[in-house]
Amino acid sequence: MIGNPPPEAHPNLGGAVRHCVVCGAPLERRVWAFDGTEQLCCTRPGCTYVHFLDPKVAAGVIPTFGGKTILLQRAHNPGKGLWTFPGGYVNQGEVVQKAAAREALEEAAVEVRVGALLGVYSFDRFPTILIVFAGEVVSGEPRAAAESTALRLVGAEEIPFGDLAFDTTRAAMRDWQEWMRTGRVSGTAL
Repeated sequence: MIGNPPPEAHPNLGGAVRHCVVCGAPLERRVWAFDGTEQLCCTRPGCTYVHFLDPKVAAGVIPTFGGKTILLQRAHNPGKGLWTFPGGYVNQGEVVQKAAAREALEEAAVEVRVGALLGVYSFDRFPTILIVFAGEVVSGEPRAAAESTALRLVGAEEIPFGDLAFDTTRAAMRDWQEWMRTGRVSGTAL
């Protein structure tokens, strides 16, 4: 193929999008004239299709239960064996706070009241934007559910930062720790 090599595998699509959805020609990664970013563009002359690899949105909740929070050991990659709070992808048409509550029920078998926004986390070259809320367990007894191998309760000063699964997890847990200490996150009163 003339031009740039085929698009790299997108982490959320498994590299499956390699052809234009309008005309079927191959896509290539090149600079898009409108904003100078590198995008997947159709190679057929006259076709202007651009396949944007939009980020995935995930929601999480760091729920308190007896003054501590829930950490789950991941059963699957990415991050298998490492720890995180309940969270996962937001479904199309799903309200972010409801997605966070759903994930807590699915992953830790607890119903939570989703509270204040702790933060929105994104990092260079990371395909997910994570929106994290503080929360409170309102029913259920925390336990590791299908996507986890273990569950533990930790206080704000007991967070195992070296064993957390992702940069976004560490950033959110630092904000939760600050919120538990001061009632504030990043200088904003909650």
